[in-house]
Amino acid sequence: MTKNISWRKRLQWLGLPVTFLALGWAIWLLWDAFPMLRDSLSQIKTGWLLFVLLGNMLSAYLIFEAFYLLFEQIRTNVYKKHELANLYFTGQLIKHLPGRVWSIAYQVAMGERVSATEWIVINLVFTVLSIWFALWVSISVLAFTFDWKWGVFFLAFGTLIYMYFSKSSIFDFLLKRLDNFSISTIENITNSFKCFAGIQSKEGFKIWLFFVSGWLVYFIAWAGYGLAWDKLTPLEGIWLCAFYTIAWFVGYISLVTPSGLGIRELVFVALARDFPPDVIATIAITSRALLLVIDLIFGVIFTRKVRA
Repeated sequence: MTKNISWRKRLQWLGLPVTFLALGWAIWLLWDAFPMLRDSLSQIKTGWLLFVLLGNMLSAYLIFEAFYLLFEQIRTNVYKKHELANLYFTGQLIKHLPGRVWSIAYQVAMGERVSATEWIVINLVFTVLSIWFALWVSISVLAFTFDWKWGVFFLAFGTLIYMYFSKSSIFDFLLKRLDNFSISTIENITNSFKCFAGIQSKEGFKIWLFFVSGWLVYFIAWAGYGLAWDKLTPLEGIWLCAFYTIAWFVGYISLVTPSGLGIRELVFVALARDFPPDVIATIAITSRALLLVIDLIFGVIFTRKVRA
């Protein structure tokens, strides 16, 4: 244990410069996008962009609440909520740096009350659930816009799948197979996953509620894009949100650029090819900029030193 703490303490001095590097990188990305945004903002009702920004901020915080509940399944009362928010939102900001490991590396180095293995497991579970809820809500919302019966079907089907996997014996089967290995790292991973295998129904429902609420608020916020342009309707704004979420997933798994930069926008433009090209191009840039602004805001709000 002493050896584990020592190497993490030696890396903690990197936390502040990496955070400032991420802040500078995000600001540079915003500055780079500003000329295109400036030319487009004159054609839209900018007041509705504030609605989109506030909705996205609320959505981001609701998703954090889901992360907090998942974290509590592994280590209860280890961090106060504002301390965990610092590690989470600073990690979100650092994700914009080139490379996929900086966010977890920051949490491992600065959050030494929790083992490196536990940080990796919690982020793995959170990422899988985030992707699942993003795609499920997107498909359900698209289904509702075409036929409410299909919407109800996908909503119920996704809920049942979540309930099944959170309570099924699949976890027990996989964990027993992992228990056959005597390697200490695998044993640590197995012990961390066991916390999720035994999740209580009440906590599982809360996690489901925060994820679903977060994504629904996100979709409602995108209706503001439909109100900001005369060429769109609020419903079309919600359709575009579903396309953008699918594009986010493609960008995330592309592993080519930081946070899917460029890939996400290309896929979004391809999916939304039936909409006015100038509007889609502007939304692609604006949505990326707003996400950067939100990460900057939360990163600054919760940038506090977490006491060891």
